[in-house]
Amino acid sequence: MKPLAIAGACLALSLITYFQFPGHSWLQQDSQIYAPILEHLRDPSVLRNEILAEKAHVAYTLYDEAARVLRAATGLDFRDVLAFEQIMARAFGIWGLYLMALAICGALAPDRRTTRVSPASLALFIAAICSLGAVVAGPSLLTFEYEPTPRAFALPLAICAAGLTVHRRYLAAGIALAAALVYHPPTALPFVAFYGALALWPAKSESVRHRIWRLAPLAGAASLLAIAARVQEGGGEAQTFFARLTPDLERLQRMRASYNWISDAHAWPPALLAHYAILCGILLAVFLRLRREMSFELRLFSLGLPIFGVLSLPVSWLLLDHWRWAIIPQFQPMRCILFVTLFAQFLTAAAGVRAALRRQPFEAIAWFALAYLPPVQPVMTEPYTLRAPP
Repeated sequence: MKPLAIAGACLALSLITYFQFPGHSWLQQDSQIYAPILEHLRDPSVLRNEILAEKAHVAYTLYDEAARVLRAATGLDFRDVLAFEQIMARAFGIWGLYLMALAICGALAPDRRTTRVSPASLALFIAAICSLGAVVAGPSLLTFEYEPTPRAFALPLAICAAGLTVHRRYLAAGIALAAALVYHPPTALPFVAFYGALALWPAKSESVRHRIWRLAPLAGAASLLAIAARVQEGGGEAQTFFARLTPDLERLQRMRASYNWISDAHAWPPALLAHYAILCGILLAVFLRLRREMSFELRLFSLGLPIFGVLSLPVSWLLLDHWRWAIIPQFQPMRCILFVTLFAQFLTAAAGVRAALRRQPFEAIAWFALAYLPPVQPVMTEPYTLRAPP
């Protein structure tokens, strides 16, 4: 397939997922917070007595600047410009999934003698399955967010960067990851760690200066965030990095955002932990099934990021539940558990394609069933209780 056709397919999938399934929403979740902030930043006389607008928490991001620039350039309201950003970010995320899937489908070349379907078409099929999204139980988020929040822009851009890195297009990957970083640093940081390791990996044909140059977009993004934080320091919410939660603030956060506390048995019941244990088992099994068709870069992302997500659970328990570090509820490290769901869905879809190409229908059905399950059933181990008959 030609690059223009692939770009059109990714944009079409983005539009379908935006207007149909999983869809989008406005002023139902976190956009209820960001919309007043944006309106107040555009005109300080608007909502000047609203505490959410007065103490804006967008200092360390360019989310608000980008929305305001687009609004000034187009004359549209914030809902429209944010919807445009959301659609484009989804398209880049789907392209990233396509690039990762293409790295696997291209390795299935010997099996192409039994089918007329090109690796590019198979990769688009895998990306389309993942674009259905999935609800990530526990930390309360989605792989494809409904609302145009900073995370909804940063995660697809980071996935795009991962796909470009798998094909060793480091400069383009660095630019995409820099864009994700300026939208929502906590979402981009895990990708930054793995991208940095791969970008600086020693290679005989590359100089040290050339490898360091790959980090230039990230350095530029970090500089922009520092400047934005300094400019908004007077009107934004003051950030205290090294402080402990007071008892009153802890009670408030446990009531409002209990999903940040893994010690909360209601937000994190044993069945939910069993759910992720099962997902990890599935992920490991499918990884071992596909490891020969995966490059080193793809293996690093596909297994490294989920391990990062699993480790975020005990890390969050230590830093928040035990030490009560006040900055942790803003970073919400347990949201990294999303990588377990995302890559389990991605790899099972790829394994289904592999089995179908090898004419193994029962195995293909099993893998595809697992790939389609996350969008329709967020918790596979939902507890059942015995009830007395009426």
